[in-house]
Amino acid sequence: MHPAELAAFVLLIAALFGSAEVLRRRGVRADVTRRYTHAAGASVAALLPALLSLAETVALGVAVAAMLAWTHRQGLLRSVHGVERPTLGAALFPVGLALGAIVGWAEPASYVLGTLTFAVADPAAATVGERITSPRWAVWRGTKSLSGSLTFVAVAIVIGLVASVWAPLGLVAIVAVAVILAVIEGLLGFGLDNVVLPPIAVLAWRVVVGD
Repeated sequence: MHPAELAAFVLLIAALFGSAEVLRRRGVRADVTRRYTHAAGASVAALLPALLSLAETVALGVAVAAMLAWTHRQGLLRSVHGVERPTLGAALFPVGLALGAIVGWAEPASYVLGTLTFAVADPAAATVGERITSPRWAVWRGTKSLSGSLTFVAVAIVIGLVASVWAPLGLVAIVAVAVILAVIEGLLGFGLDNVVLPPIAVLAWRVVVGD
């Protein structure tokens, strides 16, 4: 990537966090602004194979993780770190995306599918799980819900079905990936799903795309 393009991409990331801060200061809850940065940031990351090399992508992930860890320690970026529950998810988020890139770089379609699944299904599950009463279970330093897990499955299936227009993805394989990823997401708390889920999602879609 040329320096000007890299600078433009960094500015895009800064604009994402800046817009989240504006929303937070206008009264939007931190849970909402955090999910907004999650969905938008991971969706942008799905474009990286067309813009950056693998080394640049990993370096960017490490740099953003370091920035998020530093802002958390300094009490800054409350749109991301201001949630009430204890979590390491923010700092682990870019690390998970970098690991996903390492796993799926040789098969860009799997990286895009895995990243988009993480971008959309994860915050959708959190939102529905928060708003719809359903059975819940304890995970490390948190809880997960049946309504959230079912939402994750539904969103992941939709993503797979949309992708099947361009790729030879069977319905059984799509449902299997969606269920496996939802189970993994439903077992992890404290934000650990942010580092575990992206590479596993990419790997799962890579297996399906490669069939």
